[in-house]
Amino acid sequence: MAKVEGVYPDGRGGWYYKATLGRDPLTGKRQQVTKRGFRTAGQALRARRELIARQEERGCVLAPAALTVNQLLDAYLDGIDADGKLGVKTRFDYRRNADGLIRPHLGNHRVREITPPVVNAWQRALAERGSSRGEPLSPNSVRLARAPLAGAFKMAVSQGLVTVDPIAASKRPTKRKSVPHHWTPEQARLFLDLRQQDREWPVWAFLLGCGLRIGELVALRWPNVDLVRKRAIIAEFSTTLGYLVVPSSGKSSTATRSVDLDAWLVTVLKRQQTQQDRDAADSPTYTPSDFVFTRQGGGPYHPQTLSKALGRLSKNSGLPRLTAHGLRHTSATLMLDSGVHSKIAAERLGHADPSLFLALYSHVTPTMQRDAAAKIGAALSGGNRPPVDP
Repeated sequence: MAKVEGVYPDGRGGWYYKATLGRDPLTGKRQQVTKRGFRTAGQALRARRELIARQEERGCVLAPAALTVNQLLDAYLDGIDADGKLGVKTRFDYRRNADGLIRPHLGNHRVREITPPVVNAWQRALAERGSSRGEPLSPNSVRLARAPLAGAFKMAVSQGLVTVDPIAASKRPTKRKSVPHHWTPEQARLFLDLRQQDREWPVWAFLLGCGLRIGELVALRWPNVDLVRKRAIIAEFSTTLGYLVVPSSGKSSTATRSVDLDAWLVTVLKRQQTQQDRDAADSPTYTPSDFVFTRQGGGPYHPQTLSKALGRLSKNSGLPRLTAHGLRHTSATLMLDSGVHSKIAAERLGHADPSLFLALYSHVTPTMQRDAAAKIGAALSGGNRPPVDP
C-alpha cells in the first residue's frame, strides 16, 4: 500500500499512527501522540483522523496537555510588552482585565478545555456579576475583557499551539450604542457663569472651547502655545495606568495637531497666566513648571482629580453630572450644532476618522439636515418665492 502520512507499519504485521501536537511555549519542544495496535493501515488512519476531529470540535488541537490559560496569557502578555506594538495604556488594561476578569474564571483551565460554549458561559457570568463588587458588566466591558484572551488564542493559532480559535468562534457581545453624555449650549454657558470665580475656571473653559482630551490638557506646555498667532500645538500626551500618570504617544495617528484659538480662548489663557503668577507669589513652596494648567502649589494636574472635581461641581451646579470627557463631547456637539464641518471638527478634536466621528455624534445630524434642507429649498425657490401650483 502507498505510504500514508502519519501511519506506519510496526514490523510485526500491525500498524500505528503518530500525531504532532504542536510546540510547548514553555519548553519549545513539539509533542507527539503515538497509538499502536491496529490491524490495518486504514484502521490506523481512521483513528488518527477521528482523534484530530474530536480535538477540533473541542476548539483546540495542538495545545500541550498541561498548558493552562494562565500560562498562555503569561506568554502572550510578556510578548506584547516585549514588542511594544500596543500602547502602554492598552497593555496595562490587558493585564488588568486578564488578572481581574479572565484568570479568576478560566485561568486554571487547560487550554484544550476552552471551547466556544465555555467562552460564552464565561461572558454570561461577567454580564451577570462580573465587577469586583459582583455587579453586572456592560456589553462594552465584556468586549474589552475578551481582548487579551482573544489576543492570546490568536497567538496560539499562529504558533501552531491550536488549530481552532474558540474566541473567534464564540459570540461577541453586541456593542451598545449610546449618545455621549454632554451639555446643551445653554447648560455649558450656565456652568461657566456659575463657576466664573473658581480657580479652575480656565480649565473648564479651555476644555469646552478646544475639546481636548484630559490627557492632552494636563500635558499642554506654554512653549506650545502662541497667543500672538492664536494657536496651540497638541504634541505631548499623558495617560493613567491605574493612578500613575505616564507619558503617552497619543490616542491616534492624528492626535498631534494644531488647534486655532479665538479671541475668547486667548483671554482664557491670559487669565490662566495671571492665576499662575498669583499662585507663585502667594506660596514660597510653589513648584515652577512650563505646564499651562497647574495646581495651586504648582505642577501639573492629575487627570482623575480634574474629572472627579468636574463631576462634583456639575452636580452642585444643578446640571447633569459630567466628567472631563463629557466636556469634550459637549465641545464636539457645539461645533456640529454651530455648522462646523464634520471634517474640521474631527481634525480639531484629533479624531482619526471623520466618518466614525460623525457616527459618534449622529444625534446632532438631524439639525444639520434641517439646515441643509432649508438651504436647498431656498436655492431652488429663489429665496421666498412660493412653489408653483401645478
